Amino acid sequence: MAWFDEERNRRRLQQVEIPLMKKKFPNFALYTNGAQGAQPFMKVGTLFWGGRLETNLGVPYTVAVAYPDNYPYGQLHAFVVELLQVKTPHKYVDGHLCLYSNDHGGGGEGIGRETTAVTVVGWTAAWLNSWEVYQHTQRWPGR
Repeated sequence: MAWFDEERNRRRLQQVEIPLMKKKFPNFALYTNGAQGAQPFMKVGTLFWGGRLETNLGVPYTVAVAYPDNYPYGQLHAFVVELLQVKTPHKYVDGHLCLYSNDHGGGGEGIGRETTAVTVVGWTAAWLNSWEVYQHTQRWPGR
């Protein structure tokens, strides 16, 4: 059984996640990664939000925010489709973005747990801004 098949989790999705996303990022839609047309960077059956973010420089990016199997206790993962094959700082081997310092000594233990997809989309927008600064300066902002 998927996490979103449980009544309390479905209620959270319908009462919290969907209304927040519609309000803050109305161009994002909720999808299930299917066998046909599947996103290769996540498992089939994964529930995810997909949409476009445009940076301050006017560059559009396709973003996917995937729910983990154990949501809301696991961490959501954000992917930027156009950067999956691009070597960038602050990105894991599977392509998901490093949005907070949770697993490499940064002291952010637990920050990504029990958060909303809306928060992760906002963090992804900030990450994209940092990426564009890095492209021009070869320094990641804040380091």
